[in-house]
Amino acid sequence: MSNPQTNLVTTVTYDTAGTQGWTSIAHTHDPLGFLVAKVTTMDNGSTQSETFFGPQRLSLTVTDTAANNANWASRTTEWDWQGNRTARTTVEDDGDIRTENYDATTGQRIARIDIDHSDSQSWFSKSTFFDPTGKIKIGTEKVDDNGRIDTITFDVGTGARSSRTITDGGDTQNWHSISMQFDVQTGKKTEQTKLFDDQSSETLEWSNGKLATRTEVDGTADSFDWVSRETVYDHKGKVAQVTLHQDDTDLIVQSYAGGTLIDQTTYDNSGNAAWHVQEITYDGAGNVTDTQYFDETGNVLFL
Repeated sequence: MSNPQTNLVTTVTYDTAGTQGWTSIAHTHDPLGFLVAKVTTMDNGSTQSETFFGPQRLSLTVTDTAANNANWASRTTEWDWQGNRTARTTVEDDGDIRTENYDATTGQRIARIDIDHSDSQSWFSKSTFFDPTGKIKIGTEKVDDNGRIDTITFDVGTGARSSRTITDGGDTQNWHSISMQFDVQTGKKTEQTKLFDDQSSETLEWSNGKLATRTEVDGTADSFDWVSRETVYDHKGKVAQVTLHQDDTDLIVQSYAGGTLIDQTTYDNSGNAAWHVQEITYDGAGNVTDTQYFDETGNVLFL
């Protein structure tokens, strides 16, 4: 089967009399005679390149002249097959690029992406995203020269920041990413997860602006004797409970009063002990006051 692109026919018309504002126009048709492309070279050296789908123009690229009449080198506008503008890309004289995307239904700009090819900024790219009305900012993303990526989302109803994720793309930190969630009414942080290079992580949760829980997960370096540790805080910010999932599958639950350890319950899920549950009680000074052991059915063991 022949490639339709090889059967395209191009005809060129020249303004030999010099009576037009252009020097030449090249029309390209497909085998069925439909116009698929048109390139117009203007007298001042600029060009206009167009592509078509049936009667609908899909793109128009205008290049600046050698005399540099505009502050950009080229500008490309794109439409869908129904004639709705979908994008415009401008290449500046210094090589920087700005791409703007449009909602096909509302015609409003929904994205703006700037690329710093001239390296005149501390960032490589900066993007802003809008809702279909083009008036409400719903997200931004900035990629710095060092590889760091900063992504922010905004609540459509309030316009307030709802989340932020920082990614250490340049590997200049000991962590890979930090993700944060915010209350769009108060602006206060409600959750934060830091993922470290060794795949360990730390997740913090806040309630009414106060730290409520801290969840830590051990990483590939296996730095701790536990797989995960969850700390719960009371309304005064003091430790209320700590739950540890041990490497050997044992479970340890520590209870606190006013930040002081008062009870520790260990569940022998690994089966390494002569008991299934060990419960240790402490006084206010941290001294053991009682130790009890239980079997799997809850019977007290006297060891």
